[in-house]
Amino acid sequence: MNTYVLFCQTLKVEKIAKILNRKNGIKALIPKMEAYIRKTDEIVLKAMFPGYLFVQSNLKQEEFSILLKSLYEEKDGIIKELKKENVSALTHDEIELLNELLNKNGILEMSYGYKMSGRTVVVKGPLEKFQDNIINSDKRDMYVTLNMNFLGRNIKAGLMFMQNN
Repeated sequence: MNTYVLFCQTLKVEKIAKILNRKNGIKALIPKMEAYIRKTDEIVLKAMFPGYLFVQSNLKQEEFSILLKSLYEEKDGIIKELKKENVSALTHDEIELLNELLNKNGILEMSYGYKMSGRTVVVKGPLEKFQDNIINSDKRDMYVTLNMNFLGRNIKAGLMFMQNN
């Protein structure tokens, strides 16, 4: 299974995902994360990588490119296919990272933890495996930054800070 990445106009990502999901053997996914909104004291879903659409398929690179070209006006909103050395599929390591972070619905769920002696300790959630990768934490807005580069930026993830006992 290959995972291709399309950079799209942010307001058209959902529409393009629906179009691609109607095609046989294609699963388009917009990775989302649970994020804490302090002003309203609620957890909401937001795009992890705004403007990016991940497409899973058994199609080879050339076949996938032909599929994109065949969409004609349906593909309105696709800016470009991200490619590394003529291959746009994510590497095995990048796919594994996404699989470890996201649930089966493509959502990075909120993790739970606390600060102790200046260190962030994760006690529950997908970030448990990655607590040694935390390089910055924001207790006020309930998120952490991981020193894991993905699509040219460090990954941000929600972490609900609790009182440590």
